Amino acid sequence: MEHPDPAASTPSAGDVPPTPSAAPATSAGAPPVADPMPTVADVAPADQASPSVAAPPSAPPAPRAKTRGVADIVFLIDVSGSMSPIIDALRRNIEVFVDSLSAGDANNAAPVKDWRGKVVGYGDAEVDPKWFHDNPFVRDAVALKAQLAALRAEGGGDEPESLLDALYKVATMEASPKGAQGEDPGKWRYRSEAARVVVVFTDASFKETLTVPEAKGGSLQDVANVVMANRIILSLFAPNFEGYDRLSQIDRSEWEVVEYEGLSAQEALQKFTADPANFRTTLKQLAASVSKSAETVAL
Repeated sequence: MEHPDPAASTPSAGDVPPTPSAAPATSAGAPPVADPMPTVADVAPADQASPSVAAPPSAPPAPRAKTRGVADIVFLIDVSGSMSPIIDALRRNIEVFVDSLSAGDANNAAPVKDWRGKVVGYGDAEVDPKWFHDNPFVRDAVALKAQLAALRAEGGGDEPESLLDALYKVATMEASPKGAQGEDPGKWRYRSEAARVVVVFTDASFKETLTVPEAKGGSLQDVANVVMANRIILSLFAPNFEGYDRLSQIDRSEWEVVEYEGLSAQEALQKFTADPANFRTTLKQLAASVSKSAETVAL
């Protein structure tokens, strides 16, 4: 299997989508872009002046408190007919992913101590009135498996699908306010209180123009804007199609190229997910990536 060059995740100057702080509301009606959340590297350490020396008047502020190992994870899955075996494989292996989140890895990556997950299915928004299948966030593998089991892979042969529309809806999902008491299973947690992760599984290409009412006529750039503005970590399991190369240029995105010589995109993803050793190893790597990203700075 070929994997994308790591350098591909760092777009060249000509390809880089505008950063959230510079991008205005999109022409498609995207919500105003939030100020980007500062990273750990952005926060200056507190001065440690000796007792006999007064701190200078311009001393930098103490670092903000960190929230470690907290993540909200959305599994965004193509539900066209050819995806049925992939959905079955995900259901069989989802516990490996959850266990890996809790255990960390050999390099002592910070484990995700507090996670919620949910499954969202998508199809073709132009032909299927019920193209978007949402679920609430849950906290255990059994509930995630139940959500996967409820997905129905139907149709097929009519790609491309509406991945950009689905990404737009997930990225702009309502979030709980800062310091909210309790959790809402229908909302992201506040952006500095939990890392936001979207994991895509698909064997098809995607439509280039958005059709959802809130972003009708928009493009991949509009999706990039809201993904970055809402601090989404995007992980793609998709064929070696040019569109996914462009999606992977979004900041904090990763692309697992699913490709086998002589196999179609549909056959390749089925082979990839049907190989327990290969698939489980990949899920563990994904869990480690989520663990390292699940560290946010309280605003």
